[in-house]
Amino acid sequence: MFLCLLRPFIHPDFHGVLSRMSLGDKLSFLFVHTLDRLNLWHKLPVLLGLIYLERRRSLHDKYNLLNVGEKDGIPFNPDDYPYRTMNGEYNDPENNKAGSQLTFFGRNMPLREQKDELMSPDPMVVATKLLARRTYKDTGKQFNLIAASWIQFMVHDWIDHLEDTQQL
Repeated sequence: MFLCLLRPFIHPDFHGVLSRMSLGDKLSFLFVHTLDRLNLWHKLPVLLGLIYLERRRSLHDKYNLLNVGEKDGIPFNPDDYPYRTMNGEYNDPENNKAGSQLTFFGRNMPLREQKDELMSPDPMVVATKLLARRTYKDTGKQFNLIAASWIQFMVHDWIDHLEDTQQL
């Protein structure tokens, strides 16, 4: 009932997601959404700011990200693995494979075929047009850069030789 009164305040894109949320998540959403709408989240005291960020992250994980690939979903005891392993496993106590090698990040948009869209416009045409010189301009900067790098190399070489032969 109370949430129905706040429906005009909430952006229409969120109405579908809001109907799937539990009561606790709806209250968290209202907290996060209100702070976002009023642009106050960055002015919160540290503790409230951390609560805001945690609630925002958990809402995104639950309702915004689409699972890509297989979810192992094997929970583990964090006391058994206090640190991440070399391949990134045991990062999330709820899912031992989350964030590890050869796993995918969650997406916030569904996958779709982009074969024709990805190559339009053709990257070669774009690069050719952007990098093509209309007229030749010799500013001498190329020589200056080469000379500067060569002089730096020689100075380092001289200093190294003086140190090695102890000619100081």
